[in-house]
Amino acid sequence: MFKKREKGKRLKKWLLGILVIAVAGLLIWIGLTKLEGRPPEVLLSLESAAVPADFTVTGVAKDLKSGIRQIRIVISQQGGSPPDINPPEKNQRDTDLQNLEIVLMDDVFPATGFAGKGKVRQMPFEVNIHAGKMGLSDGAALLKISVRDYSWRHWFRGNAAYLEKKIQFDTRPPMVSVLTNQHNVSPGGAGLVIYKLSEPCRESGVVVGEEFFPGHAGYFTADDIYLAFFAVPVDYDKTAGMKVKAVDPAGNESVRGFYHYVKKRRFVTDTLRLSENFLQMKLPEFSGEKGFPVDAGLADQFVFVNTVLRRQNNNTILANGAKTDSGILWEGPFIRMPNSARRANFGDQRVYQFNNQTLSNAVHMGIDLASVQHDRVPAANRGRVCFTGEAGIYGNLVCLDHGCGLMSLYAHLSRIAVQEGQLVEKGEIIGNTGATGLAGGDHLHFGMFVDHVFVDPVEWWDASWIANNITGKIQSVQALAP
Repeated sequence: MFKKREKGKRLKKWLLGILVIAVAGLLIWIGLTKLEGRPPEVLLSLESAAVPADFTVTGVAKDLKSGIRQIRIVISQQGGSPPDINPPEKNQRDTDLQNLEIVLMDDVFPATGFAGKGKVRQMPFEVNIHAGKMGLSDGAALLKISVRDYSWRHWFRGNAAYLEKKIQFDTRPPMVSVLTNQHNVSPGGAGLVIYKLSEPCRESGVVVGEEFFPGHAGYFTADDIYLAFFAVPVDYDKTAGMKVKAVDPAGNESVRGFYHYVKKRRFVTDTLRLSENFLQMKLPEFSGEKGFPVDAGLADQFVFVNTVLRRQNNNTILANGAKTDSGILWEGPFIRMPNSARRANFGDQRVYQFNNQTLSNAVHMGIDLASVQHDRVPAANRGRVCFTGEAGIYGNLVCLDHGCGLMSLYAHLSRIAVQEGQLVEKGEIIGNTGATGLAGGDHLHFGMFVDHVFVDPVEWWDASWIANNITGKIQSVQALAP
């Protein structure tokens, strides 16, 4: 009898132990799963605090442990007015118009299973805001986003993440005033427009056809006055037009036309007959270029160099325009290499023939100057070296930044005497002429470009042209708004 009682006590203790272990395990499980304390994440995609009347808010809510229970997005504004139409069913508006609050999204997501975890662990969201229809006006507003999960914390309400973003409704486009009057240009030429903006803009400049040339502030004392050098492509279509464009931080865009006259210009067609000796001598220099058809004949290899490689090299050179200084570094007319003879002009329409067959065409985007072999090459004007090195068909090349997108380049050099970042003065020696690249003999290929479009250097050698088209305009604006 005594043994039975002892056995019963041990059984009770054993069962009690199991119960304690089970309860402890349950509590541990609850603590690790249902009482986890990590709040959800909210990622919002909103590039600028300034927004237009109609825009879309996008983002992602995440909760990888308990799952997402609710996403609520609200926009509020002091001094709002009633919507001009009945809002969508989800939208709610506070009756106090001094504190307008609109619910843009209030979605609850389901849970699943015994654990009651949320089915949704990651949810992208997108809400459209129409300020006028919702009674929101220009000015400050507050975007509030809250996300809750299925944790049992906070008396079963779950962990919460809150995100508030101050925004500024701006529905008015910027005002653009063009301060320069006449703009007489020609295909392959350059020009200057000076304009004034009513507010800081994320983008402004001159549009010529489909080409955009950014404006630059800082030259004038007034920081709302911009100047923009622009180029007219050699193949410019007069029907394309020219204008000043400005886009404010909210995305509102203004366009203002300006008077311009495009002179007629014809470019010379020049046929270049390639010899077999020239191709055999030059083409091996490009065999290391990506895509070079090593096993092809001379004709196909030349076509690759003169088309594909030329385009790549031009892109490399013109990309330097985006790295320009915001000020004007140059002064007075640009100089040409002394005692040099002009061998080819800007805009020449070149036709390349081999064995009496036309292989390809190209437009010569510079001026070829020849002098004595390995002659010294001076900087055409004051500027900062923005590129030095080998550039395919251009051979050894130096590119100078003269500020506000105006650039000059010096190609086929036998020696480079400057380094990137170096500031050089007008006339300072930057290298020596040579025959590197796709050059038939020792000479300098001198070119200029504005931002990303090549222009005729002859204009910039001309003191009268600079006075009439560039410096005269700057001086006129300075007299009005110093």
